[in-house]
Amino acid sequence: REDEMSELILALLTWIVGQTGLAMPPPPRVVLQSAEQMNERMFGSTDGSDVRALYDRKEAIVYLRNDWNAADLRSRASLLHELVHHVQAFNKVPARCPAELELQDYHLTLKWLREQGVQNPYAFMGIDEFTVRVLSTCPE
Repeated sequence: REDEMSELILALLTWIVGQTGLAMPPPPRVVLQSAEQMNERMFGSTDGSDVRALYDRKEAIVYLRNDWNAADLRSRASLLHELVHHVQAFNKVPARCPAELELQDYHLTLKWLREQGVQNPYAFMGIDEFTVRVLSTCPE
């Protein structure tokens, strides 16, 4: 399973680098955690949102929920999204705030999903263009 994960990470990083022209980073560490641990890490509380994946820029760690499944397209898309953050951090992509980096993340995730045959990647991800804009806007 660890070999499969390493191969998948390398394939996704290669795709991201090919799309962005950014330099290839070394693979991040990947840590599986419970839904409660993920919510605690993101929000400081064990209840609330349905956090599936996170990236820690300081430690270069991708956190995935322990129910993450390589065979599931949604799971792979969440990993891809966090790997975009990893590539951005490694390349020190400039941004006025962390939210600004989300726009590239979402655009690449949507493009990748289309390449996987998803007709409507916004619906697949349960998001819309307006929400992507809001999530990628720096607070004033």
